[in-house]
Amino acid sequence: MRRKFTTLLMSLLAVLVLISSNAMAQYPEISIYDLQYVADPVSDDLSPFLNDTVSVTGLVMNGPRDLWIGARWALYIVDPDSFPNPWSGFFVLQNDTFAVNTNFGFIEPGMVVKFTGTVSEFGNFSQVGQLTDPLTPVEILSVGNPLPDPLVLTAQDLDGRANGEQWESMFVRINGASIVNNNIAGNWASFTDASGSTGYLAEYFNWWRDRLQAGSISWPVNGSDLDLWGFVRDESGTPGQVYSVNPRDDMDLDVADCIPPTISSTQRLPGVPTSADAVSVSATIIDNANTISAAILHYSVDEGPFMQLNMTTSDSVYSASIPAQADGATVRYFYTTENSCGSSSGSPGDTTRASGQVFLYTVRDNGLIISDIQDTRGYAVDISPYDSYVVTVRGVVMTDSTDEIGDYWIQDAAAPWSGIWVNDDTFTHVKGDEIEVTGTVDEDFGVTRIESVTSSVVVNAGVGEFAPIDVTTGTVTTGGVGAESYESVLVRIPSAEVTGEFPDGFPGFGEFVVNDGTGDLRLDDFFDAYPGQGADTTYALGEFYDLTGFGYFSFGNYKIIPRDTLDVIPVDVSIDEDLAVPTEFELEQNYPNPFNPSTDIRYSIAKAGIYSLEIYNVLGQRIATLVSKQHAIGTHQINWAGFDSNGAQVGSGIYFYRLSGEGVAQTRKMILLK
Repeated sequence: MRRKFTTLLMSLLAVLVLISSNAMAQYPEISIYDLQYVADPVSDDLSPFLNDTVSVTGLVMNGPRDLWIGARWALYIVDPDSFPNPWSGFFVLQNDTFAVNTNFGFIEPGMVVKFTGTVSEFGNFSQVGQLTDPLTPVEILSVGNPLPDPLVLTAQDLDGRANGEQWESMFVRINGASIVNNNIAGNWASFTDASGSTGYLAEYFNWWRDRLQAGSISWPVNGSDLDLWGFVRDESGTPGQVYSVNPRDDMDLDVADCIPPTISSTQRLPGVPTSADAVSVSATIIDNANTISAAILHYSVDEGPFMQLNMTTSDSVYSASIPAQADGATVRYFYTTENSCGSSSGSPGDTTRASGQVFLYTVRDNGLIISDIQDTRGYAVDISPYDSYVVTVRGVVMTDSTDEIGDYWIQDAAAPWSGIWVNDDTFTHVKGDEIEVTGTVDEDFGVTRIESVTSSVVVNAGVGEFAPIDVTTGTVTTGGVGAESYESVLVRIPSAEVTGEFPDGFPGFGEFVVNDGTGDLRLDDFFDAYPGQGADTTYALGEFYDLTGFGYFSFGNYKIIPRDTLDVIPVDVSIDEDLAVPTEFELEQNYPNPFNPSTDIRYSIAKAGIYSLEIYNVLGQRIATLVSKQHAIGTHQINWAGFDSNGAQVGSGIYFYRLSGEGVAQTRKMILLK
């Protein structure tokens, strides 16, 4: 127990127990297990009681004001009879803290309480909102109960929905963890353990959030060994959908004695180098208990091997100089350091392409192009290489000034990585003008944009906007290998069916889900000029639309954001002769062929079953799987934008695409020209 009850509070609670006995029986009493359990969380992790009003009983694990949830109260609860079994944690909140006589504000850890409210989902995180209309106070059943010990898990147990969904809202402990990256966007940190998987620490408790926001505390330095406690949330962040562990305060982190040095204030000068510039890179490296025994800069040119430079120090600032490189060269770099007690750390902490990042820049004598700012060269963490640096870039305005007041989008090509969002409430422009913008690159909740604009001028008027790139829903949705590359790029989906009206429960947040046969994709009502899904179901199940919009990311999902209602055009599929039921298995020639940057692959399925469409290089090596799933009888179409399974752009050359399944297979050849 972290808090003790006063005699006055105990007396007050006794009164509340008496007055909170009310007519709750009018709503079904559902166990935490039944609220949480889903048979296949990978395909659908929404509570089976979504939008229902229910009563649920649980042991309270924290105070109602402990969590960062705005002007609301919220609690983690566990089933006092079944914890720590799977599916035995839940989350409750009172959205309206002005509602009186709910008793919610008097709740303390150790109480067993019955809550009545409506089940909802926030970014796929299940919760019950306390019922205030009509008012149904919480019912305090008992007080002073001991809190259970945390459930011991590993990072692997929280790796993906198949493993992690059953532990949502549970109180857990992870032993023998090691911090990998203590500076992930959103005040997060990543860690690993003996399982080899990556887990995440987040700051949902106010104790952490307030101090991290103020800069008065930080997560343990990269390389720190520790045991950690916290509550599990299904949420989003820079890595995408993850299960984060949220400690209550610093007592939930037990850090080993030999702490690695801290690396901070990393920078390069100049931030946007030309071929005439040697680049000075520096970092502040501090160890309060030991001496720094090594500080090394690692750098690589054009995917060559990493070379090492010993850094020199001046008052805790360590620096080294990367030699000038040729125009167009890409330079990657990162830092490592070690102290006298043998602990080491790095920045970034995780430098693998699969889950991490490095610092990088592209040498440009004639100015940056947008892809220099957007393309992370295959690294999973999608933070711009120019984050926090002032840049100047040219692009064609792709939005009207009235689409989103104070923002516009520009592109310098009809290609992946070639668009960017400009947050600018000073300058306005006409769609189709080429402009030159100077401002600071910023990561806005996982989306790269240019803000703090100091100059934005027209350089070529009336050149005309780029046509949207035809893609499939499976390409630009969460998990699509090319999804990140289409961020802020105008794309088009020629025909997609509405498959989900309110993915976040009714009335939702203006979003809905479409699918063209390659995967579900959300549409978001980001733009002022686009109303999105309304309470009267503007976009109904089974309707088809021709969709245009920019690639976007929020709350753990890749989406597209239409500019206005003209970007969402109804399609009458009843007169489409191509929808005739095919009578034979056929893989058609891709179009266009040769292609650049993308091509469509169309095929017909005469027998329902599981089919796979795969891409091979001339050596016979499989480089990408575009789809592998159950197919209905019919004609299907997939777009391939030249990305392999790791999200890297492949080079020019001959490739083969193969469709197989249900005892049949066909292969065709295509050519990518750049």
